[in-house]
Amino acid sequence: MKSKIFMGCMMAAALFATSCNDFLDEKPKGLLTPGNYLDSQAALDGSVTALYEKVNLTQGWTNMMYPQWQGDDITANPGSNKQACAELDAFSATNNNKGVTAAWSNHYAVIKAANLILEAVDKAPVSDTEKNIAIGNAKYWRAYSYYYMVRIFGPLPLMTTSALSAPNHAPDKVEDVYNLIVEDLKDAEAKLPTGYDKAPRHHDGVDAWVTKQAAQATLAAVYMSMAGYPLNYGQAYYKLAADKAKEVIDKESEYGFFLEEEWNQVYSMGHNYNKATLVGIDNSPINGSWDHDSQLTSCCRFEGLGDGGWGDAWGEIKFWKNYPEGQRKDAVYAPKITFEDGDGNITKMVDWWELDEQGKKVVDAYHPMFCVFTTNADDNGREIAQPYNYLQRNYRGMTNGHRHRVIRYAEVLLWYAESAARSGASDLALAKQCLKRVHARACNDADHITIPNLGTYPIDNLTADQLAEAAYWEHGWEVAGYWVAMVTRRSDEFRMNRLKENFDYRVANAPIEVAPGITAKESVAVTKSAWAGDESIYIPYPNNEVEKNPNLRR
Repeated sequence: MKSKIFMGCMMAAALFATSCNDFLDEKPKGLLTPGNYLDSQAALDGSVTALYEKVNLTQGWTNMMYPQWQGDDITANPGSNKQACAELDAFSATNNNKGVTAAWSNHYAVIKAANLILEAVDKAPVSDTEKNIAIGNAKYWRAYSYYYMVRIFGPLPLMTTSALSAPNHAPDKVEDVYNLIVEDLKDAEAKLPTGYDKAPRHHDGVDAWVTKQAAQATLAAVYMSMAGYPLNYGQAYYKLAADKAKEVIDKESEYGFFLEEEWNQVYSMGHNYNKATLVGIDNSPINGSWDHDSQLTSCCRFEGLGDGGWGDAWGEIKFWKNYPEGQRKDAVYAPKITFEDGDGNITKMVDWWELDEQGKKVVDAYHPMFCVFTTNADDNGREIAQPYNYLQRNYRGMTNGHRHRVIRYAEVLLWYAESAARSGASDLALAKQCLKRVHARACNDADHITIPNLGTYPIDNLTADQLAEAAYWEHGWEVAGYWVAMVTRRSDEFRMNRLKENFDYRVANAPIEVAPGITAKESVAVTKSAWAGDESIYIPYPNNEVEKNPNLRR
């Protein structure tokens, strides 16, 4: 990755360095105020850089993303030090869960950074074009943060200023949160350019700062969310989503978006920067304009394999069992589990369900293993920029420069396909073509698609209902185990009000045949066996925030 130009300035750094945990009760400190610190183009650039540093911290490690463990793709170790993951996986998070606390504080830190830009930008001595770029970026990431939180917390305090009355702000209704998200994204769409030409805004052939088309794609996702649970706005909003996704698709050639034909390149460090990703969060293990790393390289590797894996996320068995065979499955899950010695040599290779001669589990986790963040190393232990190959030694570094693929172009195609089908559109030819493009390079049978619980069909013959369901599942296969995506598997299930189906499966926990004569069960026990609706779905407000603001009590 090329070196990037650090655009931050001390004034912006001082203003934005306040504790994210104190966002809802913070008082102005120091000499700088929103009204006087953006006194140059460099200062304005620095404020946006500071905003992006806060954005990095929403995904730099796993804690903030633990709510995504509710999805039917991801489960956790029931022991070790993974209790925070396991609580959320079991739909029983406590209000002092570190994932709950981090999700709240780190996303509100982004909101605060965005608000400070929006309050000061009008007085900056720069062109209207530069002001619009700053406003567009600020509004986009404020919308992004609220969009993440409203789907896991529900009602939220809407903070649009740095006013002192924040500590007593009661949560606003979910509908009001979505209205602000849409307003921010529409304004970002109107103000943002379709591309940039210099670092740090543009580097390695991609736009690092968000663009007009990024806002359009995000609006498509948001409209889909509003069409489904809990607002249930239905067909009209699916049409809005389809129309917005099509605005991006219609300019595919102009924008340069494409699909990775070799699926093992989708998350590859060898293709870290390309336009298969429409919105990305950049990371760098070296000092640069974003001096944060992606701390996820060891998250998927199980503990006890000899290479220092953390085992934060395991694959759920039923989802893996249903997953369509092909190059995508072989890139999302490790085809074999490998053990290494102290020198990085592979000493053993087994199926995850394998038993030894005494009938004991060879792999303690006894679950499928994701490899979406795992990378390889050379003989000296240095990371190799290539698609992950389970037959080679694993990189043992805890961090790297993996660009988080927040929205991929494949997702926009699937959002269009599903939304068009659910909108009542009479012409679904383009929708079927979009589904076929994504499916064809991923699975062994390009022309047919299997819909769990329904059957296998030629894509060209799908009815509208079948197409909608097929695109819904196809998106789930595309983002499986990739908890940093804007729309995760958990998010899809939430929109379709299907999290209870996963809950019921986990409560029953019937054994699943994973190989001839061999069965396996999920490891995390769901102890609260009665579904409680929103109380089961939404995670609690953090205890430290409730203590400061009693209005946060549900």
